[in-house]
Amino acid sequence: MNDRTDSASIVDGRMTVPGVAGAFVQDAAKPLAFTADGLVAVVGHDWRDGVLHDATRIEGHARPDGAHLARIGQLEPAQDLSLTIRSFPGESAPLLRLSFAAGAQGDLDDRLAADLFLPQPLFAGLRQDLAEGRAGSLSFAATTNLWLREGSPDDEPPVFHLAPEADGRPAQAHGRVQSISWRPADIADDPAFLAVGQPDQDVEEPEDPVAEQLRRINWSLKQVLIILVFLMLIIALK
Repeated sequence: MNDRTDSASIVDGRMTVPGVAGAFVQDAAKPLAFTADGLVAVVGHDWRDGVLHDATRIEGHARPDGAHLARIGQLEPAQDLSLTIRSFPGESAPLLRLSFAAGAQGDLDDRLAADLFLPQPLFAGLRQDLAEGRAGSLSFAATTNLWLREGSPDDEPPVFHLAPEADGRPAQAHGRVQSISWRPADIADDPAFLAVGQPDQDVEEPEDPVAEQLRRINWSLKQVLIILVFLMLIIALK
């Protein structure tokens, strides 16, 4: 099977690019993991074909976890991506799209962007947890149609590549999310927690309740002995 792009040739699943050494292959068994933070809910609407649509979304910053993401021929991998989380009807598996960010005029720039599409129930749950402070950071992993350099060592952090432009269109990559999770922000990093949540070192720790009970029993026995001695004295005097 042969396929052509504007600047690459794909033959039997191997892609070669003029001016770039080696070949690239796809590996569906190697998922790409991301971590994200700075999540913010954005409420909005847009009009398409005269119909009002809900454009509510969640925005944040994402980065590959244990891997790198780059364009073929790009010298420096991209580590920071703008993340947009959107919802779609139904309950099918979440989807991922990687592309280049669009500027104010719609022109594409060099920044990579990630769009995460969640089924409506999952999106609603994430939005609620975000509002209630239970979604400080997000993690997800997806299998993608990104390209890996053929023969790259498995013990190095993998570099996932976007393909060159095809038919004059900017390159995009797609994936199916295998897992997703989120958790609250680490309370130990909260300045308020550091100010009032840590115990004062000058304050003595509470005493052991067992030792306290033993002291009370000893005191009671001493009182009983004193009373017995006093009674014995009275009997002796009689």
